[in-house]
Amino acid sequence: MSSVERNNPPPRRKSCDACRAAKRRCDLALPACFRCTRRDIACVYPGLPAEQIPELLALLNGHDNVGGTNACAEEFMFDAMPTPPMLDLGLETPSQPLPLPSAFEDQSRLYTVPVPVYTGNGEMVHVRSEMTFSLSELMASRFQYAIDILKDTPRKMVTENQTPWSHAQLYSNGMPKAMQDAYACCALYIAKNPINAPMITSHIHSRHQELTLSPLPSSPPDLLAHTHALLLYTIMSLFDADLHALNTSVHLDTLTMSALQSSASLLFSSTHFPPSPSPSPSPDGTATNSAIVPPAGTAPSFWPLWTVEESARRTILFTFYVLQILRLFRGDQDMKCDGKLGLLHSWYASAYLWNAPSAVEFGVAWEGREHFVVRNVDFGDLLRDAQPADVDVLGRMLLVTSLGVERVRGWFGGRGAVL
Repeated sequence: MSSVERNNPPPRRKSCDACRAAKRRCDLALPACFRCTRRDIACVYPGLPAEQIPELLALLNGHDNVGGTNACAEEFMFDAMPTPPMLDLGLETPSQPLPLPSAFEDQSRLYTVPVPVYTGNGEMVHVRSEMTFSLSELMASRFQYAIDILKDTPRKMVTENQTPWSHAQLYSNGMPKAMQDAYACCALYIAKNPINAPMITSHIHSRHQELTLSPLPSSPPDLLAHTHALLLYTIMSLFDADLHALNTSVHLDTLTMSALQSSASLLFSSTHFPPSPSPSPSPDGTATNSAIVPPAGTAPSFWPLWTVEESARRTILFTFYVLQILRLFRGDQDMKCDGKLGLLHSWYASAYLWNAPSAVEFGVAWEGREHFVVRNVDFGDLLRDAQPADVDVLGRMLLVTSLGVERVRGWFGGRGAVL
């Protein structure tokens, strides 16, 4: 073993809590080890909340009635859209089952879905099942804009070092290992072709599984990077058929949703949210926010702090947004909606703050322009007072999901701009 390996060994998966308590060897199987499955007890790996484990056990127990020596494939169908839907958008239940995200590319194409087949001796294989999905105009008007942005996220991360929820300057002084791995996987993802696909798929899946089963970091910067990496792996899995099939076969998609919720919830407890704004006119008539204007001359030090805090605020919001979409896609029937993603939350929707290329330009925008703060997914003030140029990509994506693309296009068009 080299000195580098001795000083920086790769992280290893740990035994589940039950096997560790009983001092028995754990086979580290997903979603539950053999010993816990045989005893029908919760198999809790470090870093995953125990309350999510019964759902994973139910996935295993659901196939116990398979018998005989011949493989028997069950009919694979998506449940109808649950009611009420996310974000209180007034969405009606579609007449067709909701498609997986990959089907958004073509509303009438044939989509291949991996179907698990259990043999008589308990082995699981996967066959390919073809299903035709049609995306309703209503659903397309709410989600197509967001889907297009998400599909381009791995490329944006590699070429621009940013996403709509992760600031371009966030990792300028260093990137935690979790994000280093995810960043490299994004580069492999966009370079994928038929020749290298098996190797790249296996590598991304391995890094994804390793991160999902790792304990949550204790420091806020590492926790933020951990959440960003989970989001990137989730997005890649959504739009890549090979990754989606591989992750679904070992229930990694379900484990990732649990890990994402735990990570975002812990991040929430260490994140500052902007107070209620109290704009007051400056001598030249422009609006200022005197309650939180940094002291004069502190813009160079305040800007990096703001980029970290705003990235955390946006990451929390976006994570719960993605989780609701994933639950919607898989047809969960117990979804609840309070119109604000279950969060008491706020973030800066001002594009000139988020897109400022330097501390000086950020300071000028901060002190001289109005701050549009969106609270609890309420865009009322933004729609009343803002101009299209004031709304950045994340704001546009959430606006379209909330109002529908035609209404948002109308709002932009009425102010002389194009969405």
